[in-house]
Amino acid sequence: MLPIFDKNFYFKKPANLVKYYLSKQYVKLYSKDRFVAVCGSLGKTTTVRFSQKVLSQKFKTFSTQSDKDHLFEVTSALLKINPSYKKVILEFGGLLGEMDFYSSIILPKIVIVTNINQDEVFNETNKLLSQLPSDGIAMLNWDDAFCKKLSKEINATVIYYGTDPQNCTVWAGNAKIENFKTTFELNLGVERVKVELSTLGIHQIYPALAAATLGVVSNIPLTKIKIALESTEGQDHKMQFHQGPNGSFLLDDTYSSSPIELDFAIDTLLQIPARRRILILGEMNNSIKYSPEDFRKIAEKIYKEKLDFVYLGQGFIKNVLDDEKALI
Repeated sequence: MLPIFDKNFYFKKPANLVKYYLSKQYVKLYSKDRFVAVCGSLGKTTTVRFSQKVLSQKFKTFSTQSDKDHLFEVTSALLKINPSYKKVILEFGGLLGEMDFYSSIILPKIVIVTNINQDEVFNETNKLLSQLPSDGIAMLNWDDAFCKKLSKEINATVIYYGTDPQNCTVWAGNAKIENFKTTFELNLGVERVKVELSTLGIHQIYPALAAATLGVVSNIPLTKIKIALESTEGQDHKMQFHQGPNGSFLLDDTYSSSPIELDFAIDTLLQIPARRRILILGEMNNSIKYSPEDFRKIAEKIYKEKLDFVYLGQGFIKNVLDDEKALI
């Protein structure tokens, strides 16, 4: 269940109220074409990082920072821009009612949706997309079932990215993990380039595809998009690869997590050649409430994949033990 955006709590601090009104007035000086919003359930920060690199191939670009609270960062970021920045990428969070807050400040003409994993996120995202003008662009993940439903409510141009060449403007093929890198073929019409991402995990192709689609719309050549994607460094503690002692390897995904992200992490672990695979699970300490079913699925996956060792930390992750299969 999504936590609710408490507007009264946010504006309790006078500085936040001042930033809100100043940013709301300041952005009126700029065309909406300059702004790109990134929203969805997962992969927003990675999409922003890739997109910033891609657009920087052609424009001076500014973006929100990944290491800050997105709610407070949007107003702060808007006050930092100046006319020299031709593109501004904003990460919009997904608290219940938060889209109303963002759209009261700025309505970008381009919106990227990464993926959606629950009805509440769907409704929040739909609020933003339904306000896009007819000359706006919505970039949606074709492989995500919720995103396909979103397209029915949009008056703007809809562009899909994903793995289906029949329905996607930009699509990926032959995605795999090689030499501790995620590789895939990036396709646009008859053009094709091989991309090697420094970030691990097949799920990482979607933020890359979203950024590539943004680059295509901005008339950036595929070869330059490839350079940008490959030069994007992974976020600290997000599927980071480290070499350990005695020929061991460590995948560090401790920045934050959720049942879905953990599922991706386990899939990635299974695709890397290894004699033994050890899973260490810490507390999922964020504001989103997870159901017993979420943890049951984790336990079933651990049991099915026959991981060699599993260590459980504190907090919600202990609910994995509620499924007796996880103990076998």
